[in-house]
Amino acid sequence: MQKKTKIIISIIVALVVICGGFYLYASHSVAKRLPGHVYEYTSVSGNQNAYMTFAQSGDQVVVTPDKSEALKANNSANDFQEVYQDNAKDGRWNYKAQGSKLTLSKLQNGKVSLWQYNRMLAFGKKMRAGSFTYQIANAGQGVDHKATKFEQIR
Repeated sequence: MQKKTKIIISIIVALVVICGGFYLYASHSVAKRLPGHVYEYTSVSGNQNAYMTFAQSGDQVVVTPDKSEALKANNSANDFQEVYQDNAKDGRWNYKAQGSKLTLSKLQNGKVSLWQYNRMLAFGKKMRAGSFTYQIANAGQGVDHKATKFEQIR
């Protein structure tokens, strides 16, 4: 084999290893990025935002359309619990992040609704889900193959 061919093959192998490592890291770092942070979620249509404050420890999350409320929940553990309890009348939110999946659940009137964000990739303060599935109590279930975005705001 010529020296030039060996160099080209070495470069290709190095790129595959680097890109693969970066993808593996980005797709499995979601769980580490959530606790104690506030994210702005943009709907698939891009016209609605929600704010999510993830508890410093545990699996609770405050989900609200009110940015100031989400930021208040991030001030301290006591503020988080106060906002979480105030919003509990509209349902209790919890989450589970594992691998490249983020699942949000809402318990309301004894019924559970689920949203699972699939193929999550985390880059800096931004996360992206390639698709999500949902199962909403009394409203049905489905899959949306459009990408959704989460951006850390605190």
